[in-house]
Amino acid sequence: MTLLALIANVWAAEVEVVVREHGSGAPLDAVVTVAGREVTTGPDGRLVLDLDASTTVSIAAPGYITTVAEITLPTDRAKVWLRAAPPPMEIVVEGRRTTADVSRQAVDAEVAFETPGNREDAVRLVQSLPGVAVQREYSPSSGDISVRGSLPGDSRFYLDGIEVPYLYHFNQYASVFPASQLQQLELFASTFGPAWGDSVGAIVNAESRRDAPETVHGSAFLNFVVVGGQVRAPLGKGWWASGGVRRSYQDLYGSATDQYTLWPVFSDTSLQIEHGDDRRGTGLFLWTASDRYERAAGELDLLDPWETETVPRLDFRRGFQVGGIRHHWRTADDWGQAVAAVVGDHLDGDLTGSGSQHTRTLGLQTRVDAHHRFSPDLGWDLGMALRTETTRLRVEDPGPARLLVATETAALARGEPVDGELGRVSGGLYGTLHATLGPVRLMPGARLGFDTLNDAATFEPRVSAVTSLGDTTTLRVGGGRYTQRPPTEHLFPGTGDPDFPTTTSWQGVVGLDQTIAQRLTLHVEGYRKDVRDVLQIQVDRPAHVEDRGTATGLELTWRYRIREILFLHGWVGVSRSHIGSAPGPGDQPVNMGL
Repeated sequence: MTLLALIANVWAAEVEVVVREHGSGAPLDAVVTVAGREVTTGPDGRLVLDLDASTTVSIAAPGYITTVAEITLPTDRAKVWLRAAPPPMEIVVEGRRTTADVSRQAVDAEVAFETPGNREDAVRLVQSLPGVAVQREYSPSSGDISVRGSLPGDSRFYLDGIEVPYLYHFNQYASVFPASQLQQLELFASTFGPAWGDSVGAIVNAESRRDAPETVHGSAFLNFVVVGGQVRAPLGKGWWASGGVRRSYQDLYGSATDQYTLWPVFSDTSLQIEHGDDRRGTGLFLWTASDRYERAAGELDLLDPWETETVPRLDFRRGFQVGGIRHHWRTADDWGQAVAAVVGDHLDGDLTGSGSQHTRTLGLQTRVDAHHRFSPDLGWDLGMALRTETTRLRVEDPGPARLLVATETAALARGEPVDGELGRVSGGLYGTLHATLGPVRLMPGARLGFDTLNDAATFEPRVSAVTSLGDTTTLRVGGGRYTQRPPTEHLFPGTGDPDFPTTTSWQGVVGLDQTIAQRLTLHVEGYRKDVRDVLQIQVDRPAHVEDRGTATGLELTWRYRIREILFLHGWVGVSRSHIGSAPGPGDQPVNMGL
């Protein structure tokens, strides 16, 4: 035997090769190439090689970067970690989902979380969608939006089918929904389907994440105003949990000023515990939001020294709490969701020497939505919504300085003492037929609404249709009747009128969608809204009704998206809105965004 053969025999060995995913450590099915020969690992990511000398091997697995490793003898084990390959450049053509909501803008989790400048806040993107006008800071409607000429208070905000009292924190800096907990955000700017009611404005609908985490993971963030974090974790036996918390912190280290003796502070929390999967599951949820500050009732820079010392102070607090349970199901032909939640809302404003306002609302909301498809060409959607609540309003000792805080405590500013309680039950039954007739998808439907503070039920017929005008062009049309009852606060004597009529609106939309070169999508949409018995809410006197309002507009939107790399969204619109003969608060003759 030669010397070289003796050396080779000494180093000959069986070497176990272990292939794992970088990061998670999960075993991988991989192909190991050695000396031109391919060997496949088992399900546990392992294989054994008979090697006579040190050698170089190549390890490859679908979806991972091929790795070259050097195995140096003597050794009996070699562990190789494969990194996931970057995703291919995927151009996303964002078509519109065929629903009865003919005018729909959607923002998914990727766009919401990755868009620069949203400050961990998906709902801030609503402010940049076509037709949306954000309200003036520090105004009574600063937590609201005006869409396509609608008044503040005409729109509704939902999370998983439950209506929340307001959308934005103090000064509109952040919304009450953190981006990390949301799967999708939808804006129905007008002409929405029968599933949504008691609104002549728009609907903002947020959907929380339902994908179960496989491992524990979380994140934290910090900017100049807010600190927060979120965590998602499996709990075992099909259960998992997700939660997040945010809080402003300028009040913790910043010194108070003469204008703001208590620096504005806001916070929100979310918690959900889920069991099940995409086909069937049940979850518990809790959401809270709070805002508080204390300020001088007036601009101190405009007052003389004596007025500065004697000006009253407003201690303002606002918040809500939502807790409930939901259940969802899905089969081949049926899917739906049932949800019930207790909702508490409070507003407190104490003005030194000039009175106070305290509003408390406690209610129970329930909602059931069911969908069935008999065939690809025929199906129906049915549902019901029920809301039971009690509102207590107390306005005490309104003084001469009350108008200085009308932006926060509108009932106090009206100057009428109030101490009362109103109970209210409202809701609706709704349904939509889905029928395909040749190239046309026709979706007629209706909503039957009721309100114990209204003598008559409301019937709201609505219809929409979608048809293809070729492989890359789609035409959408829709219209219907919409109604809205006044807020409970404005049905108390002194702050309003128990006999206020129901606001009624007839709305219509025509839209055209075009895909260009299988990557760029264009949407053109024209709308018209005609409103009767428009409720005008002002701070210096009780609310009153205008006979008529109108809104007309045309919007052009374009989208271009490469998944996880690039997203471009721009729009330009022209519109006019009037209440009576005067321009409406949401009037925007020309508006655009990018």
